[in-house]
Amino acid sequence: MPVTVVTPPAPIVALDDAKAHLRADHADEDALIGALVETATAWLDGPDGWLGRALGEQVLETTFPADLEPDDWVYPYPPATGLVDETPDPESNTVTVRYRAGYPLVDGRSTVPAPIRHAILLMVGHLYGSRDGVTTTAAQPAVLPLGVEALLALYRVWG
Repeated sequence: MPVTVVTPPAPIVALDDAKAHLRADHADEDALIGALVETATAWLDGPDGWLGRALGEQVLETTFPADLEPDDWVYPYPPATGLVDETPDPESNTVTVRYRAGYPLVDGRSTVPAPIRHAILLMVGHLYGSRDGVTTTAAQPAVLPLGVEALLALYRVWG
């Protein structure tokens, strides 16, 4: 069943946190650093993300068979935190469901688990410091490792 993002995810890593991680104490590259945070987050989050889960709080839409009881609905991209609305379609015998997913903001801060937030910061650091896809500092060019899979493996939804 396809899943659509209705409301994009809330931010997971603040620009100030990314700048602190990078030790960037200037505003010259704020746009670049913000874009790197978005890139790292998008690589992990939601229906298109590597983790197979929703990270930032967002609204997703999916469809279930109408004869399936709501208690039996298994929402893709956990954590699902609440039903927003449901629309039955008698012609296709389905119910289109919008639901809230992802880790909520509390006092303006993300509640995404620390290992995931740190993995995003590691990815941002990697992208910031290595602006090419390979390194040529060694005798042989090599793909640079992101070094984040160990942090993320516990949270990935394997399907």
